[in-house]
Amino acid sequence: MKVAVVIGHQERSKGAMNSTYGTTEFEFNQKLAHDIEHNFGNLFNFDQHEIVVMYRKTTLQNLPNEVNAQKPDLVIELHCNAFNKQANGCETLYYHKSIKGKAIATIFQKNILAVLKNKDRDIKPKTAEDRGGYMLRYTNAPCIITEPFFIDNDDELINGELCFNQGSLTAGFCEAIAESLEYLKALR
Repeated sequence: MKVAVVIGHQERSKGAMNSTYGTTEFEFNQKLAHDIEHNFGNLFNFDQHEIVVMYRKTTLQNLPNEVNAQKPDLVIELHCNAFNKQANGCETLYYHKSIKGKAIATIFQKNILAVLKNKDRDIKPKTAEDRGGYMLRYTNAPCIITEPFFIDNDDELINGELCFNQGSLTAGFCEAIAESLEYLKALR
């Protein structure tokens, strides 16, 4: 099975930034995506599964088409929240009419929370008109958007970086991918 791991934002539009450390969503999620790609094969049978890291090349409206062209079985878009430097927690977004998306969002939320141990902001259903909803609605494969922490909150960024450097964040994402693929295989 093929998994598309989409890096939120772009080199020229890096998303939210932590003002203390200068880390952006794009930079953090780029290294996370490539670490997932590199380590998934070490943790699970790589012969049966393929991780494809994707960068957004054009507009948000064209992103679902770019992803669909890869013919993935599962789509994970990586983001980080930002608000007021105080807000905190983890949430995972899914398309409100997708039963598979909701189940997969639940799997990711559980695994990411187990690693980061931050506030549970729960899984969130989104319509096509909501922020992020267009991607969730128009990909052919089940799609979720992860928001594991608030990047503008220094404590959450430090914890996220620590978990990444220890390998536990990547392992948590890889475990969630493996569980999601097993879920999808069971539905066939």
